[in-house]
Amino acid sequence: MNENAEKNRDHRYFDQAAATWEENPLRIALARSVSASIMREVPLSRDMAALEFGCGTGLVSVGLAGRVGRILAVDTARGMLDVLERKILESGIPDLTTRQMDLTADAFAGDRFDNVISSMTIHHVKDVPGLLRVFNRLLNPGGYLALADLDTEDGGFHGNIPDVFHFGFERSVFAGWMDADGFSDIRLTTAHVMKKPHARTGAATEFPVFLAKGRKPA
Repeated sequence: MNENAEKNRDHRYFDQAAATWEENPLRIALARSVSASIMREVPLSRDMAALEFGCGTGLVSVGLAGRVGRILAVDTARGMLDVLERKILESGIPDLTTRQMDLTADAFAGDRFDNVISSMTIHHVKDVPGLLRVFNRLLNPGGYLALADLDTEDGGFHGNIPDVFHFGFERSVFAGWMDADGFSDIRLTTAHVMKKPHARTGAATEFPVFLAKGRKPA
């Protein structure tokens, strides 16, 4: 299977999953914890513009709406964005817009941001250092990066979900990538611990999720 065929398969999976995505209370709890961690670690204000990478149905973006001036939520899955756009219309969420794009492949033309955030998407990206360089270019000087993802695990988190390139990350390795790309004030904290059955064994398992915060030099 070539790379384009793989991406189309992955998009179909998330498009189909979008309609029931928020029926899983574990995802709701995770998003709330990640949003709270970002608010603790990053000094948000209404004069800031934020970008969420891999926004899904917008659980984190909606949680942060009103804390910053505007949020652009991007994802590759049209189905996920359709759910988020319905929420924006129905709830009148201010200053939250969407765009379907792949930041790992598509050139971004537009504004720069004071915050780049992401939750549980980085492990779906093959070249993480390359993505961090993209984030760096998108940030204004002095802007903040806040990325939530899994600690290293044995593959029991996802099961048959496609396009998983990393079974979590060693925090020291992730911090090293951020440092190599020039970020300062790097801090990794535990944002959440998800408890769910192991995908292979079925045993109740704890999967810690970290928040990696860094700042682009002013």
